Amino acid sequence: MRVRKISALAVIVAAAGLSLTACGGNDGSSAAAQSGTSASASSSTGGQGTTGASSGTSGDTSGGTGTGTAGSTGTGSGTSGGTGKKAAARTGTAASGAMCKTEHLGFSAAPAGVENEIVVNLKNTGSATCRMHGFPGVQLLGADGLGDRGPDAARTDTTAPAVTIAPGEETRFLLHYIPDTSGSGKTYTKLAVTPPNETVFDVMNLDGLKITVPATAGNAPDVYVDPIGYHTGTGK
Repeated sequence: MRVRKISALAVIVAAAGLSLTACGGNDGSSAAAQSGTSASASSSTGGQGTTGASSGTSGDTSGGTGTGTAGSTGTGSGTSGGTGKKAAARTGTAASGAMCKTEHLGFSAAPAGVENEIVVNLKNTGSATCRMHGFPGVQLLGADGLGDRGPDAARTDTTAPAVTIAPGEETRFLLHYIPDTSGSGKTYTKLAVTPPNETVFDVMNLDGLKITVPATAGNAPDVYVDPIGYHTGTGK
């Protein structure tokens, strides 16, 4: 078998080339290695004016009832069992896909299993995976819909996770309210819901559920909303 001899000069040149290539790779990868850290969701109170959910502007942590501020990706991980309909949406430190649009979401309500709390489900009815991060805008509505507006929901201080929803999957949020004890409160049977980073709301029925709060708001809000990403069942 013939053995090809390589000159000492060729070896030195090849080694120098490999050294330069490795140095260039280190410069390109340092920025990509950075990752986002979680931030606590803001606790601003509801919307601006009386237009409620219809007057919001977009933002990762914005509700439809006011101008939001951009939020960072949240923490948390894992999947959970859902309500038996579809697999629950995944939450974690990153989310893929375009932001979820109101027109590609289905809305429904269910009891939370805790007094004075309601679970609102958001199902991806589109054909592509989408993502959400932050708080929805929520306004109570009476039987007459937009002609019978109630209070806007204020945000809690719960940290907002990043949520990815595949077609047919669901994510959820919790709505808390302080019930009326005077006997003269106002009852609401619908919600106007604006997903995070959206300006378009959807009017949904509470599917037989009712929210009765004081007819006149006091110094503190009577309705509170958690961020998108609540899961029922195991791993919530």
